[in-house]
Amino acid sequence: MANQRHAEGDLNEATRKAADQNAQTRRAMSEAAERASRTASEAARRNAETFSSTWRTSSEAATRIAEQSLEQFSKMLGLNGDNARESIQESAASVQALFDTSTIVASGMQNVSGEWMRFMQNRVEENLKRFDEMMSCRTVHDSFALQARMARDNCEAFMQTARRTSELSTKLADDAVKQMSDAALAPR
Repeated sequence: MANQRHAEGDLNEATRKAADQNAQTRRAMSEAAERASRTASEAARRNAETFSSTWRTSSEAATRIAEQSLEQFSKMLGLNGDNARESIQESAASVQALFDTSTIVASGMQNVSGEWMRFMQNRVEENLKRFDEMMSCRTVHDSFALQARMARDNCEAFMQTARRTSELSTKLADDAVKQMSDAALAPR
């Protein structure tokens, strides 16, 4: 009996020590996480300030370089400031139109590829369902009939997807041409 009480006392003491160590570990981890959070926050603030300063400095430098280049380009071609600026503005508008058009094309291509991905996913799912049906066919005739339906359904789904992607491609081309035309007609 005394041994049992002594063992229970040792067990209680070990449990208490483990609980204390667990609490200390949680406090230490919490404090370390708090310090890391403060450090990360401070680093993020400093990085944001550095980025902002660098961006401002780079922007100012790019503006000065562009102005100097414009002046040198104008002198080289014998253009006065207004003509050179107008030429540069037209070029910038054309480049912007190309960027805008490429955004339209990229979005359209994403839609077209998404359509094909949905087709593939749907066909895999449908064919897996049909495969289960195929495994339950009792005769060769039933198996051939099911394979024929699968081939017909796959072909029909392919043609429908090809039609939808063709329509999407046509709309994409129309939107891109419209964007370029609108940019060409926009007042400068």
